Amino acid sequence: MFNLGNLLRTRAIALIIGALAPRSDAAIINVTPSDNYTKIEAAQAGDEVVIAPGTYRFRVHLTGQGSALNPIKIRALDPNNKPVWDFSATLVENAPGSYSAGDRGRGGWQVSGGANYHISGIVIMGCQTASKNSAGLRYYNGTTGLEVSDCIFRANDNGVTGGTQDSDAVFEFCEFDANGNLGATAATHNLYIYGGTFALRYSYVHDSVQAENFHIRCHTSYLEYNWFARARNYEGDLMTNDDFSGPGPFTQTMVIRGNVFIQSSNPGNHSQVLVIFNDGGLANENMSMQIIGNTYIGNGIQGNGGGAAFVHLSNADHTTMSAVVSNNVISGTTLPILIEDALNGTVQGTNNWLKTGVTPGGLTASIFSAAPGFQNALGFDYTLASGSAAIGAAAALTPGFAPTREYFQNQTVTRQFRTRSTAQDPGALESSTTGVGIGPYGAQPLPILTTQLAGGNVMLAWPLTSSGFVLEQVGTLDGTAAWSAIPGLYPNSAAGFGISLPQPSDSAFYRLAKP
Repeated sequence: MFNLGNLLRTRAIALIIGALAPRSDAAIINVTPSDNYTKIEAAQAGDEVVIAPGTYRFRVHLTGQGSALNPIKIRALDPNNKPVWDFSATLVENAPGSYSAGDRGRGGWQVSGGANYHISGIVIMGCQTASKNSAGLRYYNGTTGLEVSDCIFRANDNGVTGGTQDSDAVFEFCEFDANGNLGATAATHNLYIYGGTFALRYSYVHDSVQAENFHIRCHTSYLEYNWFARARNYEGDLMTNDDFSGPGPFTQTMVIRGNVFIQSSNPGNHSQVLVIFNDGGLANENMSMQIIGNTYIGNGIQGNGGGAAFVHLSNADHTTMSAVVSNNVISGTTLPILIEDALNGTVQGTNNWLKTGVTPGGLTASIFSAAPGFQNALGFDYTLASGSAAIGAAAALTPGFAPTREYFQNQTVTRQFRTRSTAQDPGALESSTTGVGIGPYGAQPLPILTTQLAGGNVMLAWPLTSSGFVLEQVGTLDGTAAWSAIPGLYPNSAAGFGISLPQPSDSAFYRLAKP
């Protein structure tokens, strides 16, 4: 009879993290400011486009089909001297480029139905179109496997736009700076994602010009370990997915974990910070947020009042909405929760720090004191100092939900993370965590793998670390029956990654490889 304990003791499964071999005929494509878009757009699966420092003014339109094992990589030759796409001298639609359709001005870079592009070390700025809805980067038409790292999006109509029902994109170690257009009739944002699955991690998102720092319509989204600051309107929201239609039912979820939020001193909308709103009026819609281990600095902490609802369920239309709000530091506001229709909206959560006298609004086991006790709020160090009533007061959460990392360090040292020592403190920063930050080119910690027997299946699982891992069978101990798992790219979930494998008749070696 199969016994997992015996298997682990006597024939332990070999789990190896490594890189799979690239395509043997892959090309290195060098691009300089004297080139145009042709070389970049011609890259195929496994190719690596290396871009020299300098200023570039042509549009880029990407439709290539990389794979999980052989992505199309586009990177800076020198990440410390990034190539800059600067469109500030013209409307994007008037810049040189191969794409000639009417929406060519919608992004300085556009990924249309592309697959497995990995883009890093690029600056895109000054993207504006006559209709005032351009973006530094736009992805659409079912783009999948898009990974963007160490890129800066500055002073565009929108920093990034895109996303369709089946798309997936991960942005890490990026900066979104002062995107938006005050002349636009429709709202413009640092981030405007229409649908699909989207993740943002270890990024600095700040000073939106017109509206929100993030405006998300995805069916599934993750905002983790970021620093959000001074949105012109309010910080961000979850609104109706652009691709939903028909009778439903429909579900949209957003995980907001381990982030720092700093409210503007004079936001355009003083009433809210994080919002759920069915602005499309879609019937049979269910919308939810999980808001775990964040630190919010409302402008009331500087003595400017502070009545903005940290979490607002805007469901006067009776849309079903819910939020879990636990282990957060919610400072500088007198209103942690606002629900418009309590019959169809629920908020639950525990062990949040609130200022003495603030009504918790259904949150339980709140920690109250006169001030959260930050190390140095004026210096943007929101770590809890010795003596803070909140230290050690976080609730124990289901594994996979507590923060495992934290943003490092502030608004000067940006776009890094470090492993969080524990999750015993409420808020985004653990008082006992030490060490330097890890940036986009630093050695990433390996995931901690666990194995357990679930019914007739063996479950291999590890914490959320990237956009996915590849499972590949590489042999058996004795050459007999192998496990019948199918190699491929398996996505993460809110609680981490897991893949169920049929129970083996004998043990087998598998390799887990980061693509």
